[in-house]
Order: sequence, then structure tokens, then C-alpha cells
Amino acid sequence: MEIVLRRARPADREAVLLVERKSMPTLQYLPSMFEEFMQDDVGDFSVEEVDGVIAACGKYTIVPDGSVWLETLRVTPERQGIGLGKRLYEHWHELAKAQGVRAMRMYTGVFNAVSSGLAERYGLRLQGTFNGYSLRVQPGMGSRGGFRPVRDPEEATRLLMPIAEAWGGWMVMNRTFYRLGPELCAYLTSREMVYKELGTSSVIALGARFMSWQALHVGAWGGDANACLNFALWLAGERSVPVINCLHESSSPGISDVLSRHGFKPDSTQYVVKGIDLS
Repeated sequence: MEIVLRRARPADREAVLLVERKSMPTLQYLPSMFEEFMQDDVGDFSVEEVDGVIAACGKYTIVPDGSVWLETLRVTPERQGIGLGKRLYEHWHELAKAQGVRAMRMYTGVFNAVSSGLAERYGLRLQGTFNGYSLRVQPGMGSRGGFRPVRDPEEATRLLMPIAEAWGGWMVMNRTFYRLGPELCAYLTSREMVYKELGTSSVIALGARFMSWQALHVGAWGGDANACLNFALWLAGERSVPVINCLHESSSPGISDVLSRHGFKPDSTQYVVKGIDLS
């Protein structure tokens, strides 16, 4: 058996999509993200061939704080158990060392022992457990209020950092789990994903890392939760986005209570983030 790990190529698209369909039939990003992943020259998008047939893929992404986010690790069922996931992790550790990366993280479902075990084999340890909620958006829901985008990254940092502790120091969009810090605040501001309302001294981080037509993601809010969530509903309606998602660290149960009162439904499972400090 010959196993080859290499960078993905444009011609690999259909083979990679097949890997994802086989391995993750209910959660697929690659039909929308393949080209974007291919254009990431700072990170890495790799595939693994077994006897010339692509059987696995994985993405290594540098996020705003300079850490690595490991995502989209897919292995076809018939090729699981032969070490393809291990080779990807070894490859990622080599990349991180060469780039001087200070931290590496990934997420999985709380009951996914295989994914968790693989991450732990390479030194990643539990950093947080998260609750997920979603709400289907109906026409006419919500109101804009006095919310306007924040365009100054320093202002965004002043608004968001005081609420970091209430959110466990995390912010989640598209199941990408970011540590909340000034670098992330600047990134969100550059993509017009921070909004404030002067009348209620409220702030909300709201948007999407990718597939913005599919869902809006509430990263965090501070101040008047009712005003913030009403604005989120209004913005989703304005953009014809059918769903709003919110994931938060489970040590803040008050956030779950607020989301439930606004009609958000809990996900069927919790999520865990595992990481390693490489500095």
C-alpha cells in the first residue's frame, strides 16, 4: 500500500468532495470552500492518496491571532484506521514548527472519541466545552434599532474586550473557535462584523467566516441582549439568511437561558475544543 501526502490541486476537487460526502454526509463545507482553501498560501490544504486514489484531506488555517485552526479533516470510511489522520497531524506539527506558530486548535463533537483521541495523541488537550443554538428566521422578525457598524478596530477592541470573560474568552463563527483578543477585534472590524447601539450601550459581533448566505453567527454580545438579538434577526432578514447560530462556552449558562427565551433551539450535542501551546 502506497500512501502519498501532498498539497491539494485544482484537479482534485471532485475527488475531495467525494471524500467529504462519504465521511461527513450531514456536514459539508468543501463544495463552497474548495476554491478558497486552494487560494490560501499562508495555510495548507492537503490530500492523501492511497494507491493513487484520494482518501483523505485536511486544512491548516492561520487565524487572526497567529494560531492554527485545524479543520475539515476527512477520511473515507473504507480507509479509516490505516494512519491517514496521524500523517496529517504529523504534517501539521512540522508546518507549525517551521512557521513558528504559537498554538494549534481543533474542535469536535463531545462524543466523538476517535477525533478527540487523535488530537490528544498529538498533544492537544481540552480547552473548552460549548453549547450550540440555532433559530430559523421568519419574515418580519427583529428590528434594527440604533445599531451601526463599528469601523475603528481600536473602538471595537474597547467594546468587545470587556465582555470577553462573560463569553469564556471565546468567539465562534462557522464552528471556528477564536480566542477573543485585539487581533480578532481588528479582523472582525475589517469585515464589518462588529455593531454598536449608542442608546443601550450594546455591542454585538455578528457575521460569518464563510457561506454567509447560509447562516449568520452571533459571536458575542454585550449590553441589552434583547436589542442585540433583535438586530441579529433584522440583519438576517435583510440579507435573506435563513438561520442564526450561536455557540458559547458552557461555563456561561446565562447565555443559553437568553437564547432559549428568544426561541433558539439547542444543538443535539455539545462541542469540545482541544489545543496545544507551541510557544
